[in-house]
Formats: sequence, structure tokens, C-alpha cells
Amino acid sequence: MILQRTITKRKVISVELRHSYELEVNSDCSETVRYSYTDIPIGFFSGRFSAYPNASVPTHWHEDIELIVPNEREAVYNINGKLVTVRSGEGLLINSRRLHSARLKDIRDCCYNLLIFHPMILCISEDIEKNAVQPIINSTFDYILLQKGTTWHENILHWFSIIRKRHIDKAMPKAFAPIEYSVLKDNQDNSEKCAMIGLVNLIWSEITENIRPDEKPHTECSQLTSMKAMIDFIEKHYSEKLTLNRIAIAGHVSKRTCGNLFERYIFISPMKYLNEFRLKQSITLLKNTNMTITEIAFACGFSGASYYAETFRRALDKSPSEYRAFPDEPEEKISPITF
Repeated sequence: MILQRTITKRKVISVELRHSYELEVNSDCSETVRYSYTDIPIGFFSGRFSAYPNASVPTHWHEDIELIVPNEREAVYNINGKLVTVRSGEGLLINSRRLHSARLKDIRDCCYNLLIFHPMILCISEDIEKNAVQPIINSTFDYILLQKGTTWHENILHWFSIIRKRHIDKAMPKAFAPIEYSVLKDNQDNSEKCAMIGLVNLIWSEITENIRPDEKPHTECSQLTSMKAMIDFIEKHYSEKLTLNRIAIAGHVSKRTCGNLFERYIFISPMKYLNEFRLKQSITLLKNTNMTITEIAFACGFSGASYYAETFRRALDKSPSEYRAFPDEPEEKISPITF
């Protein structure tokens, strides 16, 4: 099957609980997805937004379907440039290969449960893959805001709550850590895995019955391809003299379209993203090398030491030299690809 050949970034959490987890985002914004099992691509996790820098989940994408349900308070998601607020008692299902990020609605923290599964788990036959999976993940819908009052939405939330009871209620310690993962032991009875697969398929059956698949517009696909290409170009060539024109050429778009795409999908200009990425790289060099400030400035693509120091101070309220003297200062003020 086609989908069975697409899992290229997969990790399995093999311990019962994992603390202080950091989302692994690659240079093209793809996530190195973590699952709960060694042999099936399904994961069920719990966490808090406060575990992330600035309480914001950085922009990323993956081939997996994601379903998140806040336990309390609210969160705001940016999905392919569309903002949606998810409240306690609601759920958000994000389609495959959609750029998304999230932040808190206000200063209050938000706890959540998360289900993630690769589409291949649904493809028990080529016919189902062709008619019930591929048309959905390639359709125009980016997300579904699941709310009470709509029967099929409530059905999905019901199946999700059963999954939660099978995992979180058994494994969650009384003290809720900043972010924690509920993971089944590898040697657990296979009936548990079969039940998990069944519940995921019940969720998907509600989607196939209620979402009308159609062809995803070429413009939307090409925009995402351009974004990924431009971000990848920046992160490979940040040490060079980059202009907006060079970045736009990498995405095969005009300078105006380049700026519009960055603002739409990650709420930041291309040049600001470039500068923040350069600062991130320079911090690594400040911490781990004996290079001079001038050498670091040029190695990271800044035009000179003075401009680098000025940019650094604006971002972290201290000079590179001051930071090097006290490198334990958190870098949360520099947060590329969030909004």
C-alpha cells in the first residue's frame, strides 16, 4: 500500500512515563512523531502548554491525523493560516500534512490529551485506502472543531474518552507533571492493541460518513510546498547573504507572495524568521565553542559584529558576551515558527 511506505520519521516511547518532552521539529517543519507502541503507529499522550517555550507549540506538520482535547481552559490553534479556538469539552481533529501551531488563549495554562495515528493504520485493504482514506486526507478540509450538539462530533469525543480511560486513568500519577506520556508496556496483551485500533477506526468511520471528500486545490498544495521549500532553504543557507528575493526564488514565488505566505502560515516575516534562526545558531556557538563574537557573527550570516550584538540585545536584553558569561539564561524569547 502507498501509505505503508510513507512513515519516515517515527519514534516509540518505550518507558511507562516520559517527562520534559520536547517536540522534535525538523528543518522542513516536519515533526519526528512519537508513538505509544513498537509495532502500530498510534500514540496517546497528555501534557500542558506551559511545558513549551512561551507556552506555544511551534509550527509543525506530520502525515498523521491528530486529535486534541483540552481538559480545561482554552487554546488557540493556527492550522494552515486559519485560527480556531478550542475550549474545554471540545475537540480538534487536524488532517494529515497540515501546518499547525498553538498557543494559550490567555495567561492561564491549559492541560490536554492528544491522540495521533498514521493513516496506514486505517488501510486494511487497497480498496479502503483508495476510497475511504486517500480522498479524505487529500481533501480540502484542514480540521474539524468537534462540539457538543452535533451527533457525530459527540460520537468521536465519546470514542476518544474511552481511549483516554484505557490509558490516562491507569497511568497518570496524582501529581500532574509539566508534560507526561501514558504508554503501554511492550509486553501487554495484544487485545489492548486490537481495541485501540478498533477505536481509531470508529473515529475514522464517523469522518468518512460525514466529510465529503474532494480534490485539494492545487493552489493550497503548492503554497505549502513553497513554504516548506523556503524554510528549508533558509535553514540550509542562513550563513550566506540572503535576500528576500533569494528566499522567494527557493519557493518559486514572487517576493510579495513569499512575504504573504510567511505571514499567513507562521505569522512572521521571512527576514524576521531568518534573523531568529541565525540567533539560535549563534547561541549554540556561544555555548559550545571558543569562537570570537566576530567569528560567530559572520558564521551565522550577520553582516558584522556590531549588527549581530545589536540584534542579539534586542532579542535577549543582553549582549552576546554577557550571554556567554551566563549561558544558562533561557532562550524562550527567541521562538521561530510560533505565533
